[in-house]
Amino acid sequence: MTKAKDKARSPALEQVVRANLGAQAHGKLRKALSTGELRPGERLNGRALAARLGTSLTPVREALLQLVAEGALEMQAGKAFTVPVPTRAAYLELRDLRLVLEGMAAERAAVAISPLALTRLATAHRKLCAAKERGDFAGALRWNEEFHLGLAAAAGMPRLLRLVEGLWIQSGPFLNDLRADWPHTVAEPHPHLLVLQALDARNGQAAAAAIRRDILEGGEGPLRRLEG
Repeated sequence: MTKAKDKARSPALEQVVRANLGAQAHGKLRKALSTGELRPGERLNGRALAARLGTSLTPVREALLQLVAEGALEMQAGKAFTVPVPTRAAYLELRDLRLVLEGMAAERAAVAISPLALTRLATAHRKLCAAKERGDFAGALRWNEEFHLGLAAAAGMPRLLRLVEGLWIQSGPFLNDLRADWPHTVAEPHPHLLVLQALDARNGQAAAAAIRRDILEGGEGPLRRLEG
């Protein structure tokens, strides 16, 4: 699948509406990062993004500067914004933080999750599998992010959710390294299914173990790239 087709499929960078342009531009750029639509090393042109989002340059630049402050982007020479190129140390740090925080979220979600939230997670996983089957890599990344952030949200801990979201906007671009190994295979049953089973059984320890396994197995592809 080509880069152009991936971007055509992604809803992350659609036009924004008038109110709160800076906040909306920031949210859309965050989503593009966390779903892997923006790639490591990619240089972001403020004017091109403004045209794509249907807004002026000012709110886009404000959003880009905020993402630099959040560690999701780098700024060079005071004006050039780029998506960071991963290093092995950076990837491992982000992975280890995700293991702790997403594991905690899964454990708490087993107690707090509602039937509707559980159904939404199951739907996200089903759509992830369907996207992989039809060769839609961009769609698979989006539904994978939906599952993980939905799980974190189900814990009912808004501060924890913000931390997890912050890790995802830094980790998302790295997921593009899975493309060369795709279709990505994992031992059956898929860890997401184990998460769902544990949540349904209200077993927090099992839910935490399953999402940690998913993070570790999903990171094998990027780690191989970083070792090469």
